[in-house]
Amino acid sequence: MRRMFIVGIAVLAGPALGFAQEAGLWVQAWSYDMPGEQQYLEQLAQAAAAETGEPVRITFDKWDHAHEAIGQWAKDGQGPDLVVVADIWLAEFAPHFEPLEPFIRPELKDAFYPVLFDKGVYQGTLLGLVWATSTKALFYRTDLFEAAGIDPPTTWEEQLGAAVALNDPPRVYGLGLPGKPEYETDDNLFFYFWSAGGAFFDAEGNCTINSEAGVKALQFYVDLANKYQVTQPELTTWTRKETRRLFEQGRLAMFATGPWGIEQCRKNAPGLEFGVVPLPVDKERVTQIITDHLVLMRYSTKKELARRFIEIAYRDDQRLAYTTLGLIPEKKTVAQAPHFQDDPHWKVFVDVIPYGRTIPLIEWEEIGIAIREAMYQALSARQTPREALDAAAARIDEIRARQQ
Repeated sequence: MRRMFIVGIAVLAGPALGFAQEAGLWVQAWSYDMPGEQQYLEQLAQAAAAETGEPVRITFDKWDHAHEAIGQWAKDGQGPDLVVVADIWLAEFAPHFEPLEPFIRPELKDAFYPVLFDKGVYQGTLLGLVWATSTKALFYRTDLFEAAGIDPPTTWEEQLGAAVALNDPPRVYGLGLPGKPEYETDDNLFFYFWSAGGAFFDAEGNCTINSEAGVKALQFYVDLANKYQVTQPELTTWTRKETRRLFEQGRLAMFATGPWGIEQCRKNAPGLEFGVVPLPVDKERVTQIITDHLVLMRYSTKKELARRFIEIAYRDDQRLAYTTLGLIPEKKTVAQAPHFQDDPHWKVFVDVIPYGRTIPLIEWEEIGIAIREAMYQALSARQTPREALDAAAARIDEIRARQQ
């Protein structure tokens, strides 16, 4: 594996002018592309350093580098003490994480939404505390919908109808979708997959991504782009971030994403008139819950200092300051803040938590790649959705057999 060198922003705080590997605490975070994110991490590092009397370093980099970097640190047995890790990687790197239960107070567990605390439990062991949570919802241009006399969609059929009615390329596309085979693209397929009644595996552990629900979901995705042509063109070249920016430019009537989109739109497109509603339904109302977790690396020699950092970072005031940048709170007390309850945009993302679905807590990296490849094959018309998903299911069964 190629060695990854951190090129992100280093946030330093504490009495030491420099920061040696053996001094203080090193925390590794990753960017969510949220306004104010760097400033928050600077404040957190300073607060932790002031309370502990020890240097604190928070390094800040892009998620594109995260998987490789975590693997390298685990292999080398040295690196950051605390690392933010995506939920889909918890199982893969589990042997390199210190169980967290001895490092947290019981009242912190009680403060979490149970579904979010449990997201960090693997094979009965708490490996990570939720650092960042998102649900998903549909953003839509209120001005376009009002001018056309259309209500925001509640079903797939209504979404298609609205996309067709409002599609006016190249000025405005009816619905923005990501299609590039990269991390985050497959999430948008999962919205449809779960709503159609899909599950990734059956009771025997066989992959069922190619079930009728899976084929229906991918066929709908493909039809939006290729049959009805209501999405941006050349879909397989678009990432989710690029698609979101197209919405900010006023060139999409609809786009599904997480809560960070609220503050990004307000900052990057202050004149944009938009609303937020739950994701359109086929058979079941769903949202996707994605979590990233703060983990303690087993090789760390600063475990007591890490425990003190966790206490500071998970106080209500710190979590409120962080989540209001564009995330959903994992603590029930923080979720009751006016920011989340009084703002109609934010309230949608909190209210859909009970409908949340999650990716299975297994070694997911190769599985996600296989699903994204199936999407690419279908969107580029190289295979039908059925053919692409049949191939993906066979590949995933091979992957799972090797993992077990």
